[in-house]
Amino acid sequence: MNSFSVNRFGQLLGWLINMNRVRLLGFTAGIMFSTFLIQLMLFVFGSSEKVVDYLWSCVDFGSFFIPFLVLFLLSMTYTSFTSVGNNQQRGTFLMIPATNLEKFLSLIVYMTVICGLCAIAGYILGDCLRMACLWIWAQFSADPGAAVGEVYNYNAVDGTYYLWSTSVYWVFGRLVPHFLTVWSSGIYWSWSEWATWILAILVTVWTHSIFTLGSTLLRKYTFAITGIVWFAILLLFMWFNYYFGISITTKVWINDHYKGEMVGSMAYVLMVALPLLSYFNYWASFHIFKHFVLITNKWTNYDILKR
Repeated sequence: MNSFSVNRFGQLLGWLINMNRVRLLGFTAGIMFSTFLIQLMLFVFGSSEKVVDYLWSCVDFGSFFIPFLVLFLLSMTYTSFTSVGNNQQRGTFLMIPATNLEKFLSLIVYMTVICGLCAIAGYILGDCLRMACLWIWAQFSADPGAAVGEVYNYNAVDGTYYLWSTSVYWVFGRLVPHFLTVWSSGIYWSWSEWATWILAILVTVWTHSIFTLGSTLLRKYTFAITGIVWFAILLLFMWFNYYFGISITTKVWINDHYKGEMVGSMAYVLMVALPLLSYFNYWASFHIFKHFVLITNKWTNYDILKR
């Protein structure tokens, strides 16, 4: 059983979903009520005086909340099977007749895709619950007009908004790559714009890989430790650029007229370094995963002294 089988991979993923279906439902419900309560708190305790300001506060919350959940879920990729005191479930998973690569990928897909979809569904349901409650509140309000607001050229948007208007459309409008809109409108990007988008994708993949490595290596405080390391690397990179006067992109001015941006040398360095670092993180994560055992030390899943 050395070759990768899509059929075995699908069966293993289905087993993970079936074994954790109650947890998935509870997780979705938790996200739903958390979203509902936070959005309601923004309405009750927020300082927004206009309807559109309140809705945009909900959009800002969702734009931060969903990516944060994805990172958090990724950091918990192996917790269900490697946590202290859970050796029976860990042993069951390790004994499943499948290759290490199939197990490794199934865990990543389960936690990032399946749980990510549950998180998105929970956010949408929470937003719908908020919409329903505020609509009911507006029907019995002494000032129904306070629940309606008209805006003109607010964040490039015109129209009439209500307290019960959805925030989902604008949240996912932010998260979906902007190049889709640009491409569909027939507008062509300059190289600097393409370079910025490519770097954003590479940084996302690298972030995914470093949290994958952290979640595979560490047994305790996975999210906190990996997040601190990730943030420290970003700070060190920004300090390095500031100290040596390096820019990823540089604005070009000719006779006091702005002509666009020029891609700097650091951008090309990152285009080479980030894929290599991401590959190493994924390779190291899989290497650690292949050597999982039932009994390990308290803090990590990989004991260097025993290798």
